[in-house]
Amino acid sequence: MSTVTNQQLIKIKDERMNIDHIDQCRLSFFIGDRDCQITVFDEQKQKLLLFENYLIESSPIDFLNKIHDQHELVPAGFWPTIHIYIRNNQFCLVPSFLFDEDAAYNYIRLNTDSNPELDNYAIHQHKSLAATYVFGYPSVIQDWFFSKYKRARIHVFHEGSTFLNSIENQLLKIKKPVLYLNCNSDTLMLAGFSGQKLMIYNQFKITDIKQLPKLILMCIQQFSQEGQDTPIILWGVQDRIKSLEPLLKKYFKNLSLGKRSTQFKTSHQFDEIELYEHVEIFGSLSTTNS
Repeated sequence: MSTVTNQQLIKIKDERMNIDHIDQCRLSFFIGDRDCQITVFDEQKQKLLLFENYLIESSPIDFLNKIHDQHELVPAGFWPTIHIYIRNNQFCLVPSFLFDEDAAYNYIRLNTDSNPELDNYAIHQHKSLAATYVFGYPSVIQDWFFSKYKRARIHVFHEGSTFLNSIENQLLKIKKPVLYLNCNSDTLMLAGFSGQKLMIYNQFKITDIKQLPKLILMCIQQFSQEGQDTPIILWGVQDRIKSLEPLLKKYFKNLSLGKRSTQFKTSHQFDEIELYEHVEIFGSLSTTNS
């Protein structure tokens, strides 16, 4: 994949994209502290039209201001829908029968620090999993989007919740435990299922890739008696997969690479993205988040 600048890593655009039809499209941002992906999705045709990947070299707000000033499409005022996907570790998955909406901040504190004066809190119901995903994010992020897109319907999600949505339609048709992994540039997401039932979910910042087999095995042991024989489905960005796949195969013989959803359309320009990449991004296109 070609490098456009030292900030923009990837830009893929459908050559038939028509700006006159942008009123039927959804603009999405997957934003963390280190990187941001931007997509444009035609909701009427169910087709991906644009995918861009950026490094964030300053703060997320500085990045957003810069991209808004310089991008050909982002500053357009007629986007009908904006989706924001937060990449951070402010999250907690709560069984729905135990969930108390007034306790969102306390749930987040189980995982990490959070400041209710600076952070907003939101939830996403996973009815098929009988679980509620609670997450926090900087209020300045939401404020920025509401100030720039006054006419748009703006929705905020979390990368972990979207990953769970993405794999629900790809669960293996077996009753045995299976571990589903997604390895981004700096985060590993783990979802353990027994059949169709979610048994464990967590995500970690990657500090030393050599420690991941031990960490993964510890997670497996919490829900599976199969140990290292437990099937593992792995997604991730290409650079991570190149190093992680051979490492994990030394310890887990039932490892295979995942594929992206087939519930939306792409043109041939997007073929350069590997099928195992960006499962949470492409999965968001085939789910009815609203």
